[in-house]
Amino acid sequence: MPRIEAIAFDMDGLMVDTETIGREAWRIVVEGMGCSFEDDVYPRIVGRRSDESAEIMRSYYKLSVPSEELLREKTEAFFQILNKTVPVMPGLRTLHKEIVKRNIPWAVATSSPCDYAADMLSRIQLQDGCHAIVGGDEVERGKPSPDIYLLAAERLGLAPSKCLALEDSAPGCRAAIAAGMEVVAVPGNHTREEEFGFVRHVFNSLLQVAENLDALINP
Repeated sequence: MPRIEAIAFDMDGLMVDTETIGREAWRIVVEGMGCSFEDDVYPRIVGRRSDESAEIMRSYYKLSVPSEELLREKTEAFFQILNKTVPVMPGLRTLHKEIVKRNIPWAVATSSPCDYAADMLSRIQLQDGCHAIVGGDEVERGKPSPDIYLLAAERLGLAPSKCLALEDSAPGCRAAIAAGMEVVAVPGNHTREEEFGFVRHVFNSLLQVAENLDALINP
């Protein structure tokens, strides 16, 4: 295996605990339309693009409201919550310091829109260190297709095989593997029950990634 020269981060659920906020936002929208929010539906949309998630929710609850309107309401509820707090995932700051110490370029490769990712990086004050951002609105196919990670590698100026992807969801891991990247899964509360047996490295937190960083970049 080639030496890893760059790292591509997923964002939601990996860098920031926005999956918890996203779940609450969808609950507000669904219950506002007279439906009972069910726990088994949210895992179906984790790691998906926003437009795909809205269509899944519309279909699941058999709603007559267009997906675009659902997404607009969900986004409004999401930012009302987000503006009160931005929960950074445990170990992110430590991992970032270790990456900077080793002068490793890093990118964000997220299913969320690019503008949203840039705004989120600004909120957690990591915007200056990011070498590239790829959003789900910039590619034809979202995760688990490889498009997002292929574009991330292109913007980093590296072959995908020289990039390490950090992901919290199975669809995201499949996308990075399909792109030809080495992958580390860091399941969160909303993805812990997913099957990660196809991933070489599965860690409990970003802190554990930081502790094993040298072994990961020099396989």
